[in-house]
Amino acid sequence: MTGPTGVTASFATALLSEWTKFRTIRVTGYVLAGAFVVTFCYAYLFGTANGRAYLGSSPAEQASFDPRETAFRALALVQLLVSAVGVLTVTSEYAAGTMPASVTAVPRRGRLVAGKAAVITLIMLVCGPLMALGSFLISQTLLAAQGAPSLPLTAPGVPGSIMGGGLYLTLIGLYGVAMGFLLRRTAGAVTLGSFLLLLPASAPLFPDRLAEWVVTYWPSSAGMSMFAPALSSGSLPSHLGSALLGAAVLALLAGAFAVFRSRDV
Repeated sequence: MTGPTGVTASFATALLSEWTKFRTIRVTGYVLAGAFVVTFCYAYLFGTANGRAYLGSSPAEQASFDPRETAFRALALVQLLVSAVGVLTVTSEYAAGTMPASVTAVPRRGRLVAGKAAVITLIMLVCGPLMALGSFLISQTLLAAQGAPSLPLTAPGVPGSIMGGGLYLTLIGLYGVAMGFLLRRTAGAVTLGSFLLLLPASAPLFPDRLAEWVVTYWPSSAGMSMFAPALSSGSLPSHLGSALLGAAVLALLAGAFAVFRSRDV
């Protein structure tokens, strides 16, 4: 299939077009900026709260205090905004009525989907590690300021956790892209997407076996092992958790492409 000029748009052209859209649609930039603000604010709050909790705890509790548990807690909350960035990359076109024009310019719909996914990937591969780094530095600074144990940036495992956190957020951004194509409406995609990401938080409401399965194998929960401080009982190692999340996101993107290709825009 070809565009209006009779020439099929190349992937580079599609990628440049999607990057231009991302830059010029203000709401996506605002949400991404908000994700940084939320990350830093929650890192401050978690660092302050956990530092106070350490000072008020018993000697036995202080001995078991792990500053890594404070380092990246903000990422579990900011993932909702990162997912929304991915959603808006798609649904903003549906809302503005420009998706038909995009399909006309890039008739190969798989190339259009890949262009949007590539833009989110490139952006989050930069922004994700910066959010994780900011969460670590702010939270550990607050712990140290209150006299609680803290970790330096060069502590074993910390650089890997920062990069793992960045990769986790990148996958969550791609998850948002898939939800945007599947549902086409911002409110529905953000609401359902957030519910699915936070489902493991509702595990205590489920029967014991189901709760254990959700906490261990639900993609968002399993993927958090990429930046988790240590393996808890029954949790997956980081490489399996990342593989499970990656496979789930890839399956959603494949489903999104199939739906996008088969229906009218």
